[in-house]
Amino acid sequence: MEPPVPPGEVSIPEGPSAAARDAARAGVYVHVPFCAVRCSYCDFATGRLSTGGVARWLDALEREAALRAPEAAGTTFTSVFFGGGTPSALPPEAFRRAARAVRAHFAIDPGAEWTLEANPESVTPARLDAWRAAGANRLSIGMQSAHADELDRLGRAHAPGRPLVAAALARRAGFARLSLDLMFAFPGHDAARFRASVACALGSGAEHLSAYCFIPEAGTPLGNAVLRGEARVPAPETQADLYEALHGWLEAAGLACYETSNFCRPGAEARHNLVYWLRRPYVGLGPSAHGFLGGTRYENPWAFERWAAALERGTRPEARREPETPESAASETLMLGLRLAGGVRAADYAPAAWAAFEARYGAALARAEGARRVERTPWGWRLPRALRFVADDAVAWIEARAGRSLTVAPLGA
Repeated sequence: MEPPVPPGEVSIPEGPSAAARDAARAGVYVHVPFCAVRCSYCDFATGRLSTGGVARWLDALEREAALRAPEAAGTTFTSVFFGGGTPSALPPEAFRRAARAVRAHFAIDPGAEWTLEANPESVTPARLDAWRAAGANRLSIGMQSAHADELDRLGRAHAPGRPLVAAALARRAGFARLSLDLMFAFPGHDAARFRASVACALGSGAEHLSAYCFIPEAGTPLGNAVLRGEARVPAPETQADLYEALHGWLEAAGLACYETSNFCRPGAEARHNLVYWLRRPYVGLGPSAHGFLGGTRYENPWAFERWAAALERGTRPEARREPETPESAASETLMLGLRLAGGVRAADYAPAAWAAFEARYGAALARAEGARRVERTPWGWRLPRALRFVADDAVAWIEARAGRSLTVAPLGA
């Protein structure tokens, strides 16, 4: 039985729930490296959608699934996630073929959550019916903003009202779970406009919302403009204020934060997110995809050509493959687990793994508790809400005091 959250510390339950953590047993991620239009902030592994490119991707995807299958034998997967890129831009038959490849090579639980990322402009009744027929039961819609000028700045192709139309169409097609993505703290953004976008997203009836702070990536049009000083992002304290305001708006609407960037109604946690944060096994297929199987992590080449060419030669398309060590497992437990609102919980890990985690970080965590950097809970450790927005900085503070040679973020002594 899950120990209760100490009284008076939070106004709503701290997720993820025990049921959601139990359901997130293993996942399959499929990277779809195509977009009709590239967003001005995106540095993901994507290229222009083309008939020839999709055909080559499908052939290579089927080869990779066959090569990965032996390593995944004996694992039952409870989540399948098609990300990108823009999976919704694929021709429906291409999505059906990719879904068949996943089913043919991996043991997929009958109750698995199948998520498809979708841009609002590519959501149509015919496509929705095709996605449902192929097995998708959860749609993640890229909204980003409710304002036309902001969408233009971000390089988005849809009109402001289109995400709500897409959500309504998805409900009509039988999608039981919906999620919307928002972005904040990009150049020109402010609290009033953010609140309006959040209100619009809530109007969709989605059970899940993700909100990501803009990061200026070199090599992207908007990122380059910021890095050259031609555009300015809100000050760090303003970014933190926007994040805290977001918590208040969503909590008032019944959505709780269960991970740094993710909020949901009770029971609507994204299963695939939890596979990652809880260090559960997952297969990654496609260019730039990562996987974690049998205690080993691998990373596929970012470039489509390198990934596809390796598979056409009959070899695994890996840029890196690295078995985990007790030290790396403990470090990942800290880094990933503290992103969860409930923090790291002993019950989520094997006894030996938890013992290794406490041996490595126990003293540093106790020091962090004294400095109000973490909170001890009946089940483990968590970040105070005030530090969730700077979770990576908090982890660096703890790592430094555990003897790791990391650059320590400015959180004090």
